[in-house]
Amino acid sequence: MKNRIQIFEHSILAAGKRGFTHSHFQSLVRLNERHGNRFFAVGLNRIHFRNYVGVIQAGNLTIEILPKADRGAESEDLKKKWQGALIEMLRQSGYIRLSSASDANLRIRSASLLDIYFETFLVEVYALAHQGLVRKYRQTKGNLPALKGRLLFQQNISKNIVHKERFFTAHSYYDRNNPFNQILRIALHILIRLSSNPRLVDLARSLIISFQDLTDIKITQQTFDRLPFSRNTERYKKALQLARLIILNYCPDICGGREDVLAILFDMNSLFERFVYAQLKRAEKKVPARIIFTAQAARPFWFAEGMKKTIRPDILATIGQGLDCEKVVLDTKWKIPSDGKPSDSDLKQMHAYNIQFGAKRSFLIYPKIGIASDVYGSYIQGNLLPPSYAHNCGMAFVDLFDGNKLRKNFGVEIIEMINNN
Repeated sequence: MKNRIQIFEHSILAAGKRGFTHSHFQSLVRLNERHGNRFFAVGLNRIHFRNYVGVIQAGNLTIEILPKADRGAESEDLKKKWQGALIEMLRQSGYIRLSSASDANLRIRSASLLDIYFETFLVEVYALAHQGLVRKYRQTKGNLPALKGRLLFQQNISKNIVHKERFFTAHSYYDRNNPFNQILRIALHILIRLSSNPRLVDLARSLIISFQDLTDIKITQQTFDRLPFSRNTERYKKALQLARLIILNYCPDICGGREDVLAILFDMNSLFERFVYAQLKRAEKKVPARIIFTAQAARPFWFAEGMKKTIRPDILATIGQGLDCEKVVLDTKWKIPSDGKPSDSDLKQMHAYNIQFGAKRSFLIYPKIGIASDVYGSYIQGNLLPPSYAHNCGMAFVDLFDGNKLRKNFGVEIIEMINNN
């Protein structure tokens, strides 16, 4: 694909090289500032990428930021391997929809990651339009030539003292002009403006006909937070999740002569957590022992007047049922531990999880690189803990690849590790 740069997380991209111009650089700086400078660090005419992966569209340039856990030298084969891994992680984590791994491989040869994301969004919108866009009641006020709804006497007197033939009323409409559909309409407009794929643009234009009678609204994060989902609008959740990333990460060129920017980026730590959790949920039904995995289970941890803190491990495993059940804490780490040893902060974090959740076992889960071996260690008993409360924390390394393809069944291996240690 022309005008595409593929680069790994934690790499540096300098302006003036690889088709990345100073205009692109300035656009990315503005995007980063808009999002609290969290996506990357800005140096002298260069971008230092952090742990965010995904895709950035800046004008006619597409930048794909790929994950990379191993330390191999950069090559086209390595980029292809990790792009495929990223697509599969996003698919299994629910961010994009592909029917099979072969489908993903076909996309890699012919499309960018942004095209795959846009296509997933369009498929969701097409399904909603085919089923029928949701209608809702909305209250509105207006000066009408006929009495409709409830007459507002004070406003009617002040506005129509001369025009006796008009009525100022509050009335209801039952139509498609509601935030659920308005959000999708705006996301479709952004897609049409940014996408360089004629097939996707044509599909978006055909879909937007169903949204023509809607009004524009200002959309912020609060717009999404306040959406009142019901049984009738539950089917919108996937499309709105995709639309949220498109709209909130879009930085339009309002000055002219520059580039519109769209960044669909994922924190690799969170993505690895969701990927491991998806693997474990799939493996739950394949093992004979009764084990249930829960993501982000929260417990109160600290409080003061007007303040409260909670603690939440990535994944909590519950083995068995009732009073005899056992809790095991799992925390994913997208990093390579220095010298094969866990950091002090990670061990302290797991110690707190064990105490707070009543778990006597916990595991730090890392991607496996080279010949790294699992480690099982125990905490030294504190003075105030009862002698019977011995608890431990292990380091588990999961092999992500089978050859150059991302593995799909290591969840069973993690369960076996939990049951055997």
